[in-house]
Amino acid sequence: MMHSTIKVKLNLLVALFTAAALCANGQVSQPEITTKLWEAIGGQDNWQQARYFMFSCTGGQKGSFVQGERRYLWDKQTGNCRFEGVTTDDETVIALFNIRTHEGTAYINGVQLNNPRVTEDIIKEAAEEFKRDAYLLFLPTALDGDQVSVKVGDEKLVGTQRFTMVNIKNPKTVFSASVAGQLYVDAQTGQIQKWRPNGSSNEFSVDGFKDIGGGLVLPTRFISSDTSASVTYPLAAALVNIEDQKFERP
Repeated sequence: MMHSTIKVKLNLLVALFTAAALCANGQVSQPEITTKLWEAIGGQDNWQQARYFMFSCTGGQKGSFVQGERRYLWDKQTGNCRFEGVTTDDETVIALFNIRTHEGTAYINGVQLNNPRVTEDIIKEAAEEFKRDAYLLFLPTALDGDQVSVKVGDEKLVGTQRFTMVNIKNPKTVFSASVAGQLYVDAQTGQIQKWRPNGSSNEFSVDGFKDIGGGLVLPTRFISSDTSASVTYPLAAALVNIEDQKFERP
């Protein structure tokens, strides 16, 4: 009995010393890093209270049905979205749709399309563009939701900088994209410095954050290890209001 008691006490001491060593090495807990991540972009409350967003995007993966800059208005509460771009055939396209239902209308050079199949195809393409472009801009907010999983890993030294590795998985974000991968986080500021998506050979370095209004600060430039896949957000703003007609008419 005495032997068992001593063994239990020794195990407890080992656990305490291990925990102390981890703290000494600067590792942080999951609640601590989650708090830091939210603080870095202005707080979870500000994100949840924000409703309207306007942003534009350039770059990204090949295969888009539009060229150059894509422009968006998004109502986070309803899911309504306005997409504008120029097709590879140099035609102006506007899609007014809901990112959750994929229902809406489409216009080419200001004229509404009457063919349901073509309209459906354009809205589908626009919805995919939205998910790809919103995915990086709103990446830090992927912590929000009932299905999110956050696991803190070891620290990693890249060059002269130390990062806290955070594995995140959220199959259904408010911007309708699935997010899964590894964040390189500055444990002092909570800012994301790198992003490595699961199942991809690309790694993105975050180069710049912007105050978009509403107390929110979001990353607006992602430099990919594959330079052709780098993404920039020339415009990013949280708005107090957007006229309903912006989601109803071109």
